Amino acid sequence: MSSWTPPSDFTLAQPDVRQADAAYRRWLMWAYAVVIGCLTFNFALAFINTNVARISETHVILSELVLLSAGLALAANRKASLYTVLALFFGYMTLILALRPEFDQKAIRDIIIPIAFYFIGRGMRSIEDADRLIIICAVIVVSVGLFEFLLLDVFTGLVNIFQYYVARGSLSADDNFVAGSTLFISSTRVGGRYFLAFLGDIRASSVFLEPVTMGNFGAFLFLWALFRTDMRFRYGLFALAVTVIILGDARFGMIVCLAFAAVAPFYRAVPKLIWALLPFAIMVSLALYGGWTRETTWEDDLPGRVLHAALLMVRLTPESTFGIAADLPFLDDNGYAYTLSQIGLIGMASLWFLFVFAPQGRDEAFRFKALAVTYICLLMTVSNSFYSIKLAALFWLAAGAADAWAPKPAAEAPKADERDLALSGPVARLRRDFAWPGTTSP
Repeated sequence: MSSWTPPSDFTLAQPDVRQADAAYRRWLMWAYAVVIGCLTFNFALAFINTNVARISETHVILSELVLLSAGLALAANRKASLYTVLALFFGYMTLILALRPEFDQKAIRDIIIPIAFYFIGRGMRSIEDADRLIIICAVIVVSVGLFEFLLLDVFTGLVNIFQYYVARGSLSADDNFVAGSTLFISSTRVGGRYFLAFLGDIRASSVFLEPVTMGNFGAFLFLWALFRTDMRFRYGLFALAVTVIILGDARFGMIVCLAFAAVAPFYRAVPKLIWALLPFAIMVSLALYGGWTRETTWEDDLPGRVLHAALLMVRLTPESTFGIAADLPFLDDNGYAYTLSQIGLIGMASLWFLFVFAPQGRDEAFRFKALAVTYICLLMTVSNSFYSIKLAALFWLAAGAADAWAPKPAAEAPKADERDLALSGPVARLRRDFAWPGTTSP
């Protein structure tokens, strides 16, 4: 009587593994879709406003609400960490908002974005999943930016950016100081470009519709390429980062990239506590500078923007520092002052320390954390643009993926002959690099 021997790779759990892989691929597809939606929804609304129907602020709020709700749904899992953070945050904000004379939902929205997308990133099985998403977003931004830059008349015929911002209530019709321009008010460099002046005075804004976030995005791409030393197409990502910065004529974005290059070799020499205290040291320095200086006018350059931020910092009262002030001045040009006025010093310090000291899967992940601290601290000095969901969704997903990045078990490492076969030609290499997670490329 013969006996049957199962194959060596046969296990009773194999169908469950396949189902789990399929479920993960669906989850990842939706995560990609939501982040790309955050990146591009303003561009889509501007197209609708130009060609289909008038857009209002309500449409923008509802779009963000749908995307943020989808993000929270994707972040939800069986672990208690997400629900603990949300419960503590909502409990704290309930107290803060109860002490204010009027309800301000923007304070909640600004913080839910990083919480939701950070935990989506932590749900990724491999850092390569984040690599793919970042490259896809970079290609989208550069493609639309080149279209805008090379075919400006066609682009503005399809997307009237200025009218979109007027329709949503962010600008008034009198704010356009360039007669006849349909671009954002800062998209024309009146004094000439800083980079490659022969390209003209226009600053491309791509899907972001304004050049400030364009420059911030370019700096983020540079950060990720500097962090991911072994990623596929790393140097291509560097090239895309530089292209974004040049298209947007982003002088501050270039300064941030230079800061990354200076920090990267020495990040291990600085204790984690110092990185955690850095934004508070900057806030104190700005307050001291603002109280000491007698200057009241500022130029639109880096020293001028720092002076402006310092002057805004000293306008904070004790009530606004703890997030309970009733009437606030315009603080959007100082991210630190804006954050304090929205969630208070206690809320800011708590969330910041949670991020800096969040557990990491491997030592190399702290390279991202150091670069991210540098990035956030520099951006917050001159504006609150870091809170924009257009970029924040992708950044915080990447932050979560970096913290969750863990070494693969030795059993998962490919054999030498399989690796050589996978690298046997450019076509095979491309197919392998962009193979969907959970599948194998030939």
